[in-house]
Amino acid sequence: MSVWKSPLFLTGFLTIFSLFFGSIIYSHYVPNDKQPVMQIRYDENKNAIDGAPIAPFKDMPFGTDRFGVSILHKVIDGAKYTLGVAFFIAFARLFFGTLLGLIISQLPKFILNTLSKLFESFYYAPATIIAYLLLYPVLQIFTWSLPRDIQTIFAVILLVIIAVPPIMVTVASETSKFLENEFISSVKVLGGSRLHTLRKHVMPHLRPHLSILYSQQLIATLLLGAHLGILQVFIGGTDFITLDPLENNTVPVAMINEWSSMIGANYFQIRGDRWIVFAPLAGFAITILALNFMVEAMKRQYLAKSSYTKRTRKVREVKTPVQVKTLSQEQFDRIMKTGTDN
Repeated sequence: MSVWKSPLFLTGFLTIFSLFFGSIIYSHYVPNDKQPVMQIRYDENKNAIDGAPIAPFKDMPFGTDRFGVSILHKVIDGAKYTLGVAFFIAFARLFFGTLLGLIISQLPKFILNTLSKLFESFYYAPATIIAYLLLYPVLQIFTWSLPRDIQTIFAVILLVIIAVPPIMVTVASETSKFLENEFISSVKVLGGSRLHTLRKHVMPHLRPHLSILYSQQLIATLLLGAHLGILQVFIGGTDFITLDPLENNTVPVAMINEWSSMIGANYFQIRGDRWIVFAPLAGFAITILALNFMVEAMKRQYLAKSSYTKRTRKVREVKTPVQVKTLSQEQFDRIMKTGTDN
């Protein structure tokens, strides 16, 4: 059965598809210059009864931020940024990690083992701390000296690089084990080049693994973005607004409605106006849950194919029983005397 027929996979895929393209369509019809704003709430007698940030109620289902902008609008508009950046980063990680992994797998065994041990530390190194230490000076301290595009490009490149070594080692190890199969030796004897072996044999074997790995990298990218947002490192760029000039009360503000930036920019308001971060947190939770559905469906499909392959091989390995010819007593006596039944 194809993975596209799995209800678990379709549920996750349609959820991600709806969030991403729904955000693009919504932003087309409701751009930021037409975003719903409510800085003051009035009662039926036109008396002011509340000011931004306004708690959730019927006119603003998820409430507003401290500037009166609808949280629902920001979450829907920010889905395309959050998911789009995650799609690109995960793809770039997988592309360069797979490419380097295939190259390393062709090296001698001792070099492969040395590189695997060398990059093994990246499995345990906290990616959030590494990214924070390298991105904070660019996106917070010296943000005034660099264009926003340069800041975003630098952040994306860094988030790609820190995950390439683990993927590279994983692909190289899996490829190296696959190349130890006996039929690969037959391919080499028949004149198959390394490129032919990788293209015709290794890549079809790796494709299910890479599909699962891509979804896992999407989840890792979203979680890393959320962590950086809490640490007030905004991938889309940062601006600073002074709320109270007398007290020098300056707060960071995200330049785009990206979910992790929404959480980080309003983190200090969690104690009082916690509904501001509920919606982006729900967006992260729904997206990661949908991706986990897809990963689980692909794992089940891959394991099912593996077990089917193993069963097929076992069936093929069963030898056809030898047909035993039934002899009469006369034929048996003749064979004992002459050595033949003729």
